[in-house]
Amino acid sequence: MAQRVYQMYQNVGTFDAWIRGAFAAVLVVFAVVFNDQPLISLLAALGGLICIGTALTRACPLYRLLHVSTRRERSQLGHP
Repeated sequence: MAQRVYQMYQNVGTFDAWIRGAFAAVLVVFAVVFNDQPLISLLAALGGLICIGTALTRACPLYRLLHVSTRRERSQLGHP
């Protein structure tokens, strides 16, 4: 029985990843500040985790569904 191998496509560019990382830091701070309100804190923490995850892996499932990519292709970077 053959197994399917799923490849994760990188579709998040460098600048986009930095913005996501900064936004994740803001959301984590927001979660800590609003710790007395559990729902707001939880949603902010989850949003921060999602942002940092997509920034580190350079793959965004929503971008994939929408066929969007902020990543430069090799030919745009001056590589053959």
